[in-house]
Amino acid sequence: MGTFMFYIARIITAPIPFGIFYDALVVITFAGIFLNIKQQKDWTSFNNAFTVFFIVITAYQILQLFNPNAVSIKGWLVSMRNNTSLLLYIVFFQFFIAIKNIKWFTVLWLGVAFVVALYGIYQEVFGLTAFEWRWIYEVPGRLDLFYQWGSMRKFSFLSDPAAYGMFLSISGLALVALTFGPYKLHWKFIFILASIIIFVAMLYSGTRTATAMVVVGLLLLILLNINNSKVILFAMIIVFAGGIVYFGPFYSAKIIRLRSTFTPSQDASMGVRDYKRLRWQEYIQQHPIGGGLMTTGVSGQTYSPGHPLAGDWDPDSGYLATALELGWIGLIIFIGFFAAVMIKGVDNHFALTDPLLRNLNLVYIIPFFALSIGHFTQHAMFSRPANLVVIATYALLVRLPQLENSKLKTIE
Repeated sequence: MGTFMFYIARIITAPIPFGIFYDALVVITFAGIFLNIKQQKDWTSFNNAFTVFFIVITAYQILQLFNPNAVSIKGWLVSMRNNTSLLLYIVFFQFFIAIKNIKWFTVLWLGVAFVVALYGIYQEVFGLTAFEWRWIYEVPGRLDLFYQWGSMRKFSFLSDPAAYGMFLSISGLALVALTFGPYKLHWKFIFILASIIIFVAMLYSGTRTATAMVVVGLLLLILLNINNSKVILFAMIIVFAGGIVYFGPFYSAKIIRLRSTFTPSQDASMGVRDYKRLRWQEYIQQHPIGGGLMTTGVSGQTYSPGHPLAGDWDPDSGYLATALELGWIGLIIFIGFFAAVMIKGVDNHFALTDPLLRNLNLVYIIPFFALSIGHFTQHAMFSRPANLVVIATYALLVRLPQLENSKLKTIE
């Protein structure tokens, strides 16, 4: 639903609160876990660092109700209503009690990503539909954001080109990681073909953050498998192909925009982002607990009118938005959380001995790392549907060692 609700909203002109439906679906799923007495529940390892971070973050957000810098309770209420991450974490934690469930979710994720990519390619080849054009013209300035470098940025079923590009970026990275797993040759061929299609569709988003995410994700993949000769060969192929694209005689708008990813000092949009960080630096230093939830940019205008952070602007960076709304204390908590996830993921990579579980670990930590880097220039970690992959990663990293221990005990 998190993937296709935006598409449905474009078809139906009447305002439908899909966000509320999405949150309600999460709550119903969460409740179903506890009401279904036949379903096996396993709380082993639930007392872990990730759970502690979730509790700390949730408690900190609740305390934001008493933030003296906030000007409206409405913004806090809306933000807390949207805060279903803890519930989803528990849902995934219980769902991932079996390897087959992890496989099922991974197939679902990548299957949806492939469909999203195909529709993005359809938009590129055949153009946007009438209701999609109507949706673009509904909001003043949206066309300027979507039409850049002489072409329309595609968005498929998702909310905007950035969310579309980043979702395909992590999905393509996951498919690349799968090619190094213990699977039959024909499956590896399918993974490679699907990743190529997804990466091509990603380029149509015109999202340079997505391109940068692919690069950093591949770098981590290579570093974690530096002793694997197949990975070294793969790295050489990637460098050669990248060199052709970057230095070759190709001058389409999409290729030029892709190249601009690697020259940020010459990019006007990066200059704007740097200006925003410098502009609000003093505010962050002077407000350790932030300005309050839902106070920045356009959301601030809607839910916290009159707040110093509210206005017709976008923080762009997810980290900047966190620092402004939750203060540098909140920023430290979130960065600590993300760092703990990466440490656990890398530790799993070298500790796990089962080839399948080791590969599944890689399939999730590579996209997570890419999103954490993309969060510097976009709201990458919280964009839908990529946020589901992020939350699933938390539960998966805890479950994998437990699943391996269960397999070893069965063998013994």
